[in-house]
Amino acid sequence: MPGRPPPARHHADVTHYAILCWHAGAGYFAERPLEASCSRDAVLRDIAEGEVAGVARVFAFNPAEHVADDVTEEIAIAIARRCPPGAPISPELRDFIEANAGLAYARGLAVEDRTFAAA
Repeated sequence: MPGRPPPARHHADVTHYAILCWHAGAGYFAERPLEASCSRDAVLRDIAEGEVAGVARVFAFNPAEHVADDVTEEIAIAIARRCPPGAPISPELRDFIEANAGLAYARGLAVEDRTFAAA
């Protein structure tokens, strides 16, 4: 039909990542719509940089393979391994790593000191 855009092509055999967050006032919610699910690298970057707050779980799913997995531990380990030695990270990120990857991965990570001492 003239003037009508061609249908969007969707490659279903791709692994998508969705982040489930927790907020005390709202309960659990998806960080972004499933249509906007992102890549593994985007998830790692968004969580590590603090772009996403209250991360409870990370799910990977592939519609073509009919697979959906909780990959929270895998993501936490990957983030811990990407943290440069001695570079401070947020207390929230450290808590996420410890809760999901274990103390062995969180041990030794430098945490930002957000205390303020008045002179």
